[in-house]
Amino acid sequence: MKKLIFCVGIILILLSAIVISNGSQNSQKSKITDTEKVMVVIIDGARYTETFGDPNHTYIPEMWALSQEGTMIDNFYNDSLTYTSRALPALWCGTWTEVRDTFYQGHQTQYSVKPSIWEYYRKQKNIPAEESFYVLEYVESLWLPSFDSSYGPAYWPVHYSAGSSDDDVAANAEWIIDNFHPHFLWIYLADVDHEGHSGNWENYITAIHKADSLVGFLWEKLQADTFYQNSTTLFVTNDHGRHDDQHGGFSGHGDGCEGCRHIMFMALGPDIKKDFVSTQYRRTPDLAVTVSEIFDIDPTAATGEIMSEIFEPASIKDRAIPLVDFYLNQNYPNPFNPTTTIKYSIPELSFVTLKVYDVLGGEVATLVNDEKPAGTYELNWNAANLPSGVYFYKLQAGKFVETKKMVLLK
Repeated sequence: MKKLIFCVGIILILLSAIVISNGSQNSQKSKITDTEKVMVVIIDGARYTETFGDPNHTYIPEMWALSQEGTMIDNFYNDSLTYTSRALPALWCGTWTEVRDTFYQGHQTQYSVKPSIWEYYRKQKNIPAEESFYVLEYVESLWLPSFDSSYGPAYWPVHYSAGSSDDDVAANAEWIIDNFHPHFLWIYLADVDHEGHSGNWENYITAIHKADSLVGFLWEKLQADTFYQNSTTLFVTNDHGRHDDQHGGFSGHGDGCEGCRHIMFMALGPDIKKDFVSTQYRRTPDLAVTVSEIFDIDPTAATGEIMSEIFEPASIKDRAIPLVDFYLNQNYPNPFNPTTTIKYSIPELSFVTLKVYDVLGGEVATLVNDEKPAGTYELNWNAANLPSGVYFYKLQAGKFVETKKMVLLK
């Protein structure tokens, strides 16, 4: 009898080992990369011409050096509202989201209608609050993530809002790294935007140079910590730019000019392509969706795309992520005058039509009417001969049909 019990016990142990082993293998196969931790740094209001758009990289020597070890996207755009209260939630949520007024903890503020990446991450991965931090200077009325009934405050990050400068924010991030070792850090540097609005050029470029040095400092901090070393991906971008010189100059922002829309994007980490510049058009909501894919979570309300081109091919092969799918991008800029760019993707040989209609349904332009092989396509449309107003563009490729709205504003 003892021998029988002993044999049964051995069999159970072996079966358990097989299940655990298979579970581990399945877990590895479901992961997009080896990255386990993510740091996102948002530099508010830096214009592209003073960051990666400067061929001499005068004000961003640290980030330029880091980009040689990672990837820079040359066509990253805020494709909607170029002011902070809307662009930051779009970065969090992976979609442009309505924001609503609320009174929270004694302060009048706003919250995002769509769930944020922190909420997806914490709920779907059963992550405690101290694994996810949002670090920024002291703001009395913080813009908030969502109150979505399936997510909401129970899944918000720890908001660490303290200090009055980017230096303070970086010092607070360092303290959090040392004391909590969170897997997800979102850091917001606001001084560039503050100094831009001051109208003082020297203060503005000094703030960019300071933010650049802090990105370098934070990356060095991660690489010196064995918890983060070789397992962390860094993303650096901004919420909006500033007016180009033809639309009022660096001291303001908020319209659809190239200066306001064109923003920087850099990625660095163990699975990110080295010394790579992507010219693919990418937009604000793509950041959160890409981070979600790294964490293997589903951002159900997001509309962005995975930036698959920035990853080493070996790091995504097990996910079988399609590099191309049926997709019609929002035109950019939007509103526009008089030219705009429309981008679409098809995964297979298809007969493609892309037409523009006015609000009454009348066809005003045929942009594509041809058979196309699989791929991603980008074209420019000039509406100089049309009046201001709302227009719709419709893509049909095989059984796929999608229509989007755009605004011509002269």
